Amino acid sequence: MNRIKKITVAMFLLITGMFLSNAAQASSIDNLIQKSDLNKTSTIAVSVKNAQSGKTVYEYNEHKLMNPASVQKIFTMKTAYNELGADYTFKTTAFIDKKGNLYIKLGADPTLTKDKLITLLKEVKQKHKKAINDIVVDGSIIDNTQWGTGWMWDDETNPLLPKYSPYSINQNKIDIVITPGKNGLSPEIKNKSSYAINIINLTKNGDSNEIVFERTPWISSDTTKITGTVKSQINIKLPVSNVQRYFMNELNSALASAGIKPTGIIKTAPVIKDTTKIAEISSIPLEDIIADTLKNSNNFYSEMIFKTAASHSTKSQGTTDKAIDLFKQYYSDIKSDNYIIADACGISRNNLITADWITNGLNKIYKENDFERFVTLLPKPMEGTLRDRLLDISLKLRAKTGTASGISSIAGYIDTKSGKKYTFAILIQNHTQKTVDIKKFEDEIIREIYKL
Repeated sequence: MNRIKKITVAMFLLITGMFLSNAAQASSIDNLIQKSDLNKTSTIAVSVKNAQSGKTVYEYNEHKLMNPASVQKIFTMKTAYNELGADYTFKTTAFIDKKGNLYIKLGADPTLTKDKLITLLKEVKQKHKKAINDIVVDGSIIDNTQWGTGWMWDDETNPLLPKYSPYSINQNKIDIVITPGKNGLSPEIKNKSSYAINIINLTKNGDSNEIVFERTPWISSDTTKITGTVKSQINIKLPVSNVQRYFMNELNSALASAGIKPTGIIKTAPVIKDTTKIAEISSIPLEDIIADTLKNSNNFYSEMIFKTAASHSTKSQGTTDKAIDLFKQYYSDIKSDNYIIADACGISRNNLITADWITNGLNKIYKENDFERFVTLLPKPMEGTLRDRLLDISLKLRAKTGTASGISSIAGYIDTKSGKKYTFAILIQNHTQKTVDIKKFEDEIIREIYKL
């Protein structure tokens, strides 16, 4: 056998060996799924593709429309990232008109706090020595729709799902402290905020901390019923029911802290043309906020950012519908299954995307010039929602998780043992098992993908 033939045969054997190895590994993923009790009662969808070539490496139910949960944040936040830019900052600005009215133009800053508002107002106090008449708040940058289409009504007290609005501050949550009762008395519930709410305390002392918060807005819009048992002190971030009233409450308190005593009233209206800018505060860069959004799955941040991107793109008031249009424009070149998105964070039960679309979307992001910068915003093991998962391949993985009742998902990028970069999506729906067990099953699949 001559030298050229020997090289050809060697290459053939090498390629054949690699193919057989990948096929065997793909078969092991199949075995995991087929042998799982989960596969009998729930729907599992998996898609794995080569990030560079787009070639499919493994697929299972890849064209089934399923709810992606928070995996969706990868794609809505990339839309906003492209539109606004990594260094974009949310600005809250103060203006004075000739009549001595103070205008506060809100910038839909999801990180705005009362302390930051006090900083802005102290600068106003320093620069404007005259009396201030009315306080006019301009929240026109985004609409005031505060709850997502397809969100569940009983999530209104969920700390992970506060309402969102242009009039947002402290992520629209207040601090509630519950302590065990003494001398046979019921547990004590303290509202640490000056924002008044009605609380029905039905808690009891017990052997464990098991507390349930409930609102029935069709009966009373701002009453929270708290039931369950209390063993030790419980600190809770409770979403407020009336976002705009909460903002005005915090604004009043901030004005007092800054030493400003307006002679008029507080109202809402757009900033008029004939005003002078006297103070402004800015958020941290968008890149850092999106990193927090993706790593810690911050639903509130994602909704505020998504609407702001729509406002920036259309030069008009931002809405979720306009943001979805922007999303569709950005991903219009993906030739895959149809999809439905109803919000930014992925919590809506109306969201439907396939695993195949997700890996195609990840491949699109991979091919963009800013990929290396954007991908670091996704969590890796030891960070955020991956802090306790897949620690053995922590340097090889960047991925976003998703969790809702009966739903679990994970998608992202993995550098395999063989040196390839793959995109992957795993969607599991309609399960009744413990979330921790579902996540372990996902991790098993990911470890098999790593071996490809």
